[in-house]
Formats: sequence, structure tokens, C-alpha cells
Amino acid sequence: MELINVLKQHPYDISGGQQQKVALAKVLAKNPDILLLDEPTKAIDGIYKESLGRLMMDLKNRGKTIVMVSHDLDFCGQYADRCGLFAQGNLIGVNKVRKFFTKNKFYTTSVNKMAGRSIENAVNKEDVVCFLKAENIFSGNSYYCNFIFLLC
Repeated sequence: MELINVLKQHPYDISGGQQQKVALAKVLAKNPDILLLDEPTKAIDGIYKESLGRLMMDLKNRGKTIVMVSHDLDFCGQYADRCGLFAQGNLIGVNKVRKFFTKNKFYTTSVNKMAGRSIENAVNKEDVVCFLKAENIFSGNSYYCNFIFLLC
């Protein structure tokens, strides 16, 4: 989790993202079967967000259950299995990720907002890349720049 740099620092002197990493490391040290996370992507950069997503997938693959509350719809669309919406104190609209995000027009991922009309069921960047490759529009290995270029 790249925490070596913060060991000698006072907790108030580290960034919000570093505080998030330390908190998660403390929880994971207990090896829980169930993780309850509140806004785990708050204050973290995009690189660590991807690392966190891979960690979540690894934990899931090892049989851990992760329940997360987040406003980061793109992160949820990328890594969650199921999503729901809290409204007036109730959890409503729980569904598998793809169905949840493709059926919503406001509470959906950025990719679905940008490409959803053109690419059916597009929820995350991998969906767009798969579509572009299938249509022989894109054949490269590194798609971040091409993705932005093609959609903006």
C-alpha cells in the first residue's frame, strides 16, 4: 500500500489519501471476512484508485465480502458486482452493476453518460475499448489516450 513514507510522520501531517490508505491497512491487518467501507476513494489519486480496485478484486476472489458506500460511480461501475441507491433512508434499485448503470440516466458512470447511446451497455472504459476493437476502430494496447481522443 506504499505506506513506508508515512511511518515517521504525525497523522495530522499526512494527506487525506494517505490517511485513507493507513485506515484501510489497519483494517486489513485484522483479516476480516467482511469489509464495510465508507467513501474509500475519497481524497485518493487516480493511480491509487486503480490499485485499490485491484486490491478489492483480490479480496473478493479470496472470499471476502465488501460493502461500500460511495459517490464515486465510476469506481463502483468498474469494480462492484451489485449497486443500489439510498433514497429517503431506504436502499432501492439494487441490481447487478451493468443493469443498474445502464438503466439509470442520472446516477450512472461517466462512460455510460458519454457513450451509452452509441455503445449499448457501456459502463466502463473496458466496455468502450472492447466495442472499438470489435468494430476494428482501435487495435492498440494502450488505450487511455486513444479513449480520450475518440470520445471527446
